[in-house]
Amino acid sequence: MLAVASALAAQPREVVLRAYTFKYQRAGDAVALVSPLLSPQGTVELQPAGNTLVIRDTQAAISRIVPVLRSFDHRSQPLWLDVVVVRASRSPAVSPQYQHSDLPDWLTKQLRDLLAYDIFEVQAQARLWGAEGQRVVYEVGPEYKVSFNFGTLQPDQRIKLSNFRISRRAEGRPEKEMLQSTIVLPLDRPFSLGFAKNEASREALMLVLTCGRSDDRR
Repeated sequence: MLAVASALAAQPREVVLRAYTFKYQRAGDAVALVSPLLSPQGTVELQPAGNTLVIRDTQAAISRIVPVLRSFDHRSQPLWLDVVVVRASRSPAVSPQYQHSDLPDWLTKQLRDLLAYDIFEVQAQARLWGAEGQRVVYEVGPEYKVSFNFGTLQPDQRIKLSNFRISRRAEGRPEKEMLQSTIVLPLDRPFSLGFAKNEASREALMLVLTCGRSDDRR
């Protein structure tokens, strides 16, 4: 009896096929969600023409995956993105009297804990409105321009800003691109990037991004 039970346990579980056609979102954007949930036997195939994912896996894995896909395949939601450009610098002396920040106290503390700067001066800021899947191009103050594509809000409450670019134009000089990247943001939590010549630079330019749903307007 023991030998029979061991032989049964060693057999692979039956693989079933499940096709999921997306109504609102792009199937290709969901592949990264499915892959970590597959069993060792599982595969996922993208069929772009039908906006469909074909999943072959055990029934237990399919049962895990389908609710995630249903949550992901929602109607496009309106979003906002706060963009704050900050000049960060070190004070000439280590003393509280030289410390200064145009930012809220909680954000100032967070940045000071991360970076060796104690003066934070806002250079430009704006709130941008858009929606999942939408392309956004915006002038932030007279010097800066940002552009990106809003991604789809993930089940873990993160969102991707694809092809994010920020450029700066100084008077009499051509526009200079500062960053081109894909950024993944947690919803309703600030995300900061720093630009400096090297770690010892006395000054740096910082970008603070915060994204949220438009129905959560502040």
